[in-house]
Amino acid sequence: MNRSPPKMRSLARRRGRRGFALLMAIGIIAFIAAAVVVSLRAVASESALQGSERRNREAQFAAEAGLAEAREVVRLMLVSAGGRNYGPIMQQLGDLRSPGSGVNGFVTETGLPSDNAVPWYEVIPWTSYTLQAASAGAAVDLDHNTNNQETYGSDGPILDYPDQLNVRYRVFLVDDDDSNDRKADSNNRVWLVSVGEVTGQQGTQPQRAIIRSLITSGTGAGGGCSPEDAMGADNTGGC
Repeated sequence: MNRSPPKMRSLARRRGRRGFALLMAIGIIAFIAAAVVVSLRAVASESALQGSERRNREAQFAAEAGLAEAREVVRLMLVSAGGRNYGPIMQQLGDLRSPGSGVNGFVTETGLPSDNAVPWYEVIPWTSYTLQAASAGAAVDLDHNTNNQETYGSDGPILDYPDQLNVRYRVFLVDDDDSNDRKADSNNRVWLVSVGEVTGQQGTQPQRAIIRSLITSGTGAGGGCSPEDAMGADNTGGC
């Protein structure tokens, strides 16, 4: 029976141990690489989620700002018209969008549920909702005469304002379902629909928030409940 010399057997064992160590090293490296990839994906997903949440809040704030501005715009239009009925306001808004169109000057755009049956009138077109950064020594409020006096933080004047150049809002007026004619207000009540939007990099889907408010000019002449008032005549909001 032929047997390998002890020296050759020792060499074979060393080579076997080195081969096993190499396989272990490759396995450990592969495991670490996989763990790094998984970690990076988790971080990227969390970052994307946080970014989406931040943009959603910005869109919500922009929509709220647009709604507040639109309420004041419509209020001033009512004061100017000298009445409480929103019919003349819809006519004015239609003329502003399309001169001479009156109540037929409603928005007709793809993606909006605005048509002849339920017309949407534009109160405020797309408007940027920005916070411009103030340079050193400049007043943020243009009506303030003294630099760096209108806004202070715990450590002095606040100068580092964020630039929200990709945030905007748009507001529409829609008559509530008070009659068969949505171009004629019969109960002094309409909807304001405000859209806040945050656009990302080119080609990305914008983040939008839509809020609405049912406003009324009072409970005087022309009062009455629309189908949106679930409480009917028992509505405590002045229906």
